[in-house]
Amino acid sequence: MNKEETQKERESRDIKNWLEWTVFGLSLILVLAILGYLGYKVYHHSETPPEILTQVWPSPSEQMPNRYQVVVENKGGTSAEEVRVAVSIRRGDQELEKAELDIAFVPQESKREGWVVFEHAPAQSDSVVARVVSFEKP
Repeated sequence: MNKEETQKERESRDIKNWLEWTVFGLSLILVLAILGYLGYKVYHHSETPPEILTQVWPSPSEQMPNRYQVVVENKGGTSAEEVRVAVSIRRGDQELEKAELDIAFVPQESKREGWVVFEHAPAQSDSVVARVVSFEKP
């Protein structure tokens, strides 16, 4: 009798309930979906050169009223190193003042931020222009 009870107890412990099977099935589907997605991205990845875009707008503070925020975005398929951005205040065709921003690393499909501070008030200017001067491919 004792052997029969222990054998029944072992069998009841080995039987999986519906919750365990559901969690196992969902986990298996999730892992396979992630592996499929990563495989697809590796197979269809194209190494296009860095495509660096810049945006600039005023970001004054009490201590730095002539501060501008610069956003550098890399929409290309490879990273860029040593990105140098020139930001200038212009009135017509005349450049009133120029500042430069160096960003060490801009990965593919990412953004980096920085700030430049001008010595003179940009109120006399027509526009603020930001452009990429140079970058290196790692």
